[in-house]
Amino acid sequence: MKLRIVEMVYPYSLNSIETTIIPILKTHKTIYDTVDLFEQYILKSKIKKSVKDVKNKVLLRDIINLHNSDGIKIIKQIKSMIKQIEKGKDVLSKQKYPNIKLVKTKNNEFILFDGHHSMLAYMFAGKKYLDEVPHLIIKEKGGYVSDKEIHVFFGKHSTKLKNKDWRDYVINWEVPKEKQLCKRKQSNMGELLKVMKKEISL
Repeated sequence: MKLRIVEMVYPYSLNSIETTIIPILKTHKTIYDTVDLFEQYILKSKIKKSVKDVKNKVLLRDIINLHNSDGIKIIKQIKSMIKQIEKGKDVLSKQKYPNIKLVKTKNNEFILFDGHHSMLAYMFAGKKYLDEVPHLIIKEKGGYVSDKEIHVFFGKHSTKLKNKDWRDYVINWEVPKEKQLCKRKQSNMGELLKVMKKEISL
Protein backbone atom coordinates (compact mmCIF):
# COMPACT_ATOMS: atom_id res chain seq x y z
CA MET A 1 0.00 0.00 0.00
CA LYS A 2 1.57 3.26 -1.12
CA LEU A 3 0.93 6.38 0.91
CA ARG A 4 1.64 10.05 0.81
CA ILE A 5 1.80 11.83 4.15
CA VAL A 6 0.46 15.33 4.69
CA GLU A 7 1.98 17.02 7.73
CA MET A 8 0.02 20.08 8.81
CA VAL A 9 2.09 22.41 10.99
CA TYR A 10 1.20 25.47 13.05
CA PRO A 11 3.51 27.51 15.31
CA TYR A 12 2.80 26.64 18.94
CA SER A 13 5.37 28.42 21.08
CA LEU A 14 9.00 29.41 20.79
CA ASN A 15 10.82 26.44 19.18
CA SER A 16 7.77 24.17 19.25
CA ILE A 17 5.06 23.33 16.72
CA GLU A 18 1.63 21.74 16.65
CA THR A 19 1.52 19.01 14.02
CA THR A 20 -1.12 16.78 12.47
CA ILE A 21 -0.07 13.78 10.39
CA ILE A 22 -2.57 12.63 7.79
CA PRO A 23 -1.86 9.56 5.59
CA ILE A 24 -3.42 9.69 2.13
CA LEU A 25 -3.62 6.59 -0.07
CA LYS A 26 -1.62 7.10 -3.23
CA THR A 27 -4.44 5.95 -5.50
CA HIS A 28 -4.18 9.09 -7.61
CA LYS A 29 -1.54 10.74 -9.74
CA THR A 30 -0.05 13.94 -8.36
CA ILE A 31 0.83 15.89 -5.24
CA TYR A 32 -1.93 18.34 -6.14
CA ASP A 33 -4.41 15.44 -5.99
CA THR A 34 -3.07 14.61 -2.52
CA VAL A 35 -3.75 18.18 -1.35
CA ASP A 36 -7.32 17.98 -2.68
CA LEU A 37 -7.90 14.65 -0.92
CA PHE A 38 -6.40 16.04 2.29
CA GLU A 39 -8.92 18.89 2.31
CA GLN A 40 -11.80 16.45 1.78
CA TYR A 41 -10.46 14.05 4.42
CA ILE A 42 -9.86 16.60 7.12
CA LEU A 43 -13.41 17.94 6.90
CA LYS A 44 -14.85 14.47 7.57
CA SER A 45 -12.41 13.02 10.07
CA LYS A 46 -11.30 13.52 13.62
CA ILE A 47 -7.66 14.46 13.61
CA LYS A 48 -5.06 14.01 16.32
CA LYS A 49 -2.76 16.92 17.03
CA SER A 50 0.55 16.71 18.83
CA VAL A 51 3.07 19.27 20.04
CA LYS A 52 6.77 18.71 19.49
CA ASP A 53 10.01 20.62 19.79
CA VAL A 54 11.76 21.83 16.66
CA LYS A 55 15.17 20.20 16.46
CA ASN A 56 16.30 21.29 13.00
CA LYS A 57 15.47 24.89 12.15
CA VAL A 58 14.79 25.55 8.45
CA LEU A 59 15.57 29.04 7.20
CA LEU A 60 12.81 30.50 5.03
CA ARG A 61 15.43 32.20 2.87
CA ASP A 62 16.90 28.80 1.88
CA ILE A 63 13.62 27.37 0.60
CA ILE A 64 13.57 26.90 -3.18
CA ASN A 65 11.07 29.05 -5.05
CA LEU A 66 9.22 28.01 -8.21
CA HIS A 67 8.64 31.56 -9.50
CA ASN A 68 11.06 34.33 -10.43
CA SER A 69 10.21 37.87 -9.32
CA ASP A 70 8.40 38.59 -12.60
CA GLY A 71 5.99 35.75 -11.77
CA ILE A 72 4.90 37.46 -8.54
CA LYS A 73 2.16 39.86 -9.61
CA ILE A 74 -0.32 40.54 -6.81
CA ILE A 75 1.72 43.03 -4.77
CA LYS A 76 -1.40 44.53 -3.20
CA GLN A 77 -2.27 41.10 -1.76
CA ILE A 78 1.19 40.72 -0.23
CA LYS A 79 0.94 44.13 1.42
CA SER A 80 -2.44 43.21 2.89
CA MET A 81 -1.02 39.94 4.22
CA ILE A 82 1.93 41.75 5.82
CA LYS A 83 -0.43 44.02 7.75
CA GLN A 84 -2.45 40.98 8.85
CA ILE A 85 0.67 39.18 10.11
CA GLU A 86 1.92 42.27 11.92
CA LYS A 87 -1.42 42.32 13.79
CA GLY A 88 -0.69 38.77 14.99
CA LYS A 89 -3.00 36.97 12.58
CA ASP A 90 -1.88 34.08 10.38
CA VAL A 91 -2.44 33.92 6.64
CA LEU A 92 -4.62 30.87 6.00
CA SER A 93 -6.90 29.48 3.30
CA LYS A 94 -10.65 30.04 3.35
CA GLN A 95 -10.95 26.68 5.14
CA LYS A 96 -8.44 27.91 7.78
CA TYR A 97 -5.67 25.56 6.63
CA PRO A 98 -2.13 26.65 5.75
CA ASN A 99 -1.84 27.85 2.17
CA ILE A 100 1.94 27.52 2.26
CA LYS A 101 2.68 24.08 0.82
CA LEU A 102 6.06 22.40 0.49
CA VAL A 103 7.83 19.20 -0.39
CA LYS A 104 11.33 18.02 0.47
CA THR A 105 13.80 16.40 -1.91
CA LYS A 106 16.10 13.47 -1.25
CA ASN A 107 18.88 16.08 -0.95
CA ASN A 108 17.02 17.66 1.98
CA GLU A 109 15.96 20.73 -0.03
CA PHE A 110 12.60 22.30 0.73
CA ILE A 111 10.56 23.45 -2.28
CA LEU A 112 7.67 25.89 -2.02
CA PHE A 113 5.11 24.77 -4.57
CA ASP A 114 2.19 26.89 -3.39
CA GLY A 115 1.95 30.07 -1.33
CA HIS A 116 4.73 32.31 -2.65
CA HIS A 117 2.78 35.49 -1.84
CA SER A 118 2.11 34.27 1.71
CA MET A 119 5.73 33.23 2.28
CA LEU A 120 7.02 36.59 1.06
CA ALA A 121 4.59 38.36 3.39
CA TYR A 122 5.79 36.35 6.42
CA MET A 123 9.41 37.02 5.52
CA PHE A 124 8.79 40.72 5.00
CA ALA A 125 7.06 40.78 8.41
CA GLY A 126 10.23 39.42 10.02
CA LYS A 127 9.71 35.65 10.17
CA LYS A 128 12.95 33.76 9.58
CA TYR A 129 12.22 30.07 10.19
CA LEU A 130 9.72 27.60 8.78
CA ASP A 131 8.41 26.68 12.22
CA GLU A 132 7.22 30.29 12.59
CA VAL A 133 4.64 29.98 9.83
CA PRO A 134 1.67 27.61 9.26
CA HIS A 135 2.44 25.17 6.45
CA LEU A 136 1.79 21.80 4.88
CA ILE A 137 4.54 19.37 3.92
CA ILE A 138 3.71 16.57 1.48
CA LYS A 139 5.93 13.51 1.95
CA GLU A 140 6.41 9.99 0.71
CA LYS A 141 8.35 7.07 2.14
CA GLY A 142 11.61 8.37 3.59
CA GLY A 143 10.18 11.85 4.13
CA TYR A 144 10.85 13.22 0.66
CA VAL A 145 9.47 13.14 -2.90
CA SER A 146 11.20 12.20 -6.14
CA ASP A 147 12.27 14.56 -8.92
CA LYS A 148 9.61 12.94 -11.08
CA GLU A 149 6.96 14.02 -8.58
CA ILE A 150 8.37 17.57 -8.54
CA HIS A 151 7.95 17.90 -12.31
CA VAL A 152 4.17 18.17 -11.84
CA PHE A 153 4.66 21.70 -10.52
CA PHE A 154 5.63 22.77 -14.03
CA GLY A 155 2.31 21.67 -15.49
CA LYS A 156 2.26 20.76 -19.19
CA HIS A 157 5.84 22.00 -19.45
CA SER A 158 7.10 19.08 -17.34
CA THR A 159 7.82 17.07 -20.49
CA LYS A 160 10.45 19.65 -21.44
CA LEU A 161 12.36 18.86 -18.23
CA LYS A 162 13.15 15.30 -19.20
CA ASN A 163 16.91 14.76 -18.77
CA LYS A 164 17.21 18.28 -17.34
CA ASP A 165 17.62 19.55 -13.79
CA TRP A 166 14.35 21.17 -12.69
CA ARG A 167 16.38 23.38 -10.34
CA ASP A 168 17.48 25.42 -13.34
CA TYR A 169 13.91 26.43 -14.15
CA VAL A 170 10.86 28.20 -12.75
CA ILE A 171 7.31 28.62 -13.99
CA ASN A 172 5.46 31.86 -14.73
CA TRP A 173 1.72 31.39 -15.16
CA GLU A 174 1.26 35.12 -15.83
CA VAL A 175 2.66 35.05 -19.39
CA PRO A 176 1.67 33.33 -22.66
CA LYS A 177 2.03 29.55 -22.69
CA GLU A 178 5.17 29.48 -24.85
CA LYS A 179 7.01 31.71 -22.34
CA GLN A 180 5.85 30.09 -19.08
CA LEU A 181 8.86 27.82 -18.54
CA CYS A 182 11.71 30.19 -17.65
CA LYS A 183 15.36 30.00 -16.69
CA ARG A 184 15.83 30.48 -12.96
CA LYS A 185 16.98 33.95 -11.83
CA GLN A 186 16.44 33.72 -8.06
CA SER A 187 17.79 30.54 -6.44
CA ASN A 188 15.75 30.68 -3.23
CA MET A 189 13.19 32.68 -1.27
CA GLY A 190 15.91 34.88 0.23
CA GLU A 191 17.02 36.04 -3.21
CA LEU A 192 13.40 36.45 -4.29
CA LEU A 193 12.59 38.62 -1.27
CA LYS A 194 15.65 40.80 -1.91
CA VAL A 195 14.49 41.54 -5.45
CA MET A 196 10.85 42.09 -4.39
CA LYS A 197 11.58 44.47 -1.52
CA LYS A 198 11.26 47.64 -3.58
CA GLU A 199 7.85 46.62 -4.90
CA ILE A 200 6.56 45.33 -1.56
CA SER A 201 7.76 48.36 0.42
CA LEU A 202 4.83 49.72 2.42
